[in-house]
Amino acid sequence: MHKRKNLVILPGWSNDSDTLWQYQIQPLTDFYDIQTLVISSETTAAGMAKEVLRRASNKFILLGHSLGGYIAQHVALQAPERVESLILVSTFPGTLSEEQRTFFKQGMLAPLLEGSIAEHWPALNRACIAPARTEDEALLALLVAGQKLSREELINQTNVLKGARDISDKLSAINVPTLIIYGRQDQLFTMSMQEQLFDKLSNCTVNIIENCGHMPSLEQPEMTTKILKTWLRPHQCLGVFQGSCRVTV
Repeated sequence: MHKRKNLVILPGWSNDSDTLWQYQIQPLTDFYDIQTLVISSETTAAGMAKEVLRRASNKFILLGHSLGGYIAQHVALQAPERVESLILVSTFPGTLSEEQRTFFKQGMLAPLLEGSIAEHWPALNRACIAPARTEDEALLALLVAGQKLSREELINQTNVLKGARDISDKLSAINVPTLIIYGRQDQLFTMSMQEQLFDKLSNCTVNIIENCGHMPSLEQPEMTTKILKTWLRPHQCLGVFQGSCRVTV
C-alpha cells in the first residue's frame, strides 16, 4: 500500500477554508491527507509563507490559488526541502501593473478601511468569473458562501496583494514538479503572467481551461479535478511546450 501524501491548499483572497475547493477535496481525499490553511494574520508575503511552514505538515504537495499561489511560491523558495511539488492556480509572480495596484488599493483596500466593502462585493465577485457567467446566480452564491473572513483579515490579505513584489527572477531556484492551472477568461491575472511563471520554473506543466475565469475550482470543477488527478499520478511524463500550453506526452 502506498503511503498517503499530504496536500496543503492555500485559498485565495477572501476565501475561507474548504468551501471553494469542495469539488476537488472530496475525490482527492481518497489518496491524500488534505489540509486547507487560511493565512490572514500576517501582513507580508514572506510572513504568510512562514506561517504556512509553521502550520503545515513536515513535507507536502502545495496548491495555492490566486494570492495563495503567490504565497506558495514564497513557501517553495523559503523551504524547498519541504515542498514535494507545486500547483499554482490563477496566480502571478508578483508582477503587477500600476492599474492593478490601483485596483487593489482603491477598489478593495479603501472600501475595507472605510467600512463600505459590502457595496463592492457584487462587482468584485463578477470580476472573478468568466464574463459569460457574470449573471450565473448559483455560481455567485458559491463564491459568497466561501467569503467569511473578517475585515481585519481581508485588510491584511489586501495589503499583501497591493504590495506584491516581482519574484520572477528567483523562481528558477524552484525545481520541483510544478503545475499551472489558468482560466483563459481570467479578468484579474493575465496570460502573460502565466508565461512569466512558465519561463522561470524549470519543471513546469501548464493547463489552460477554456470558458473559465479566475475560479476554476467552481467554474469548471470537473475539468479542474481531472487535471489535478491526472497530474498528481505517481508516474508522470515530462512536459513539452505547445503554443501557450505545456501538455504531457
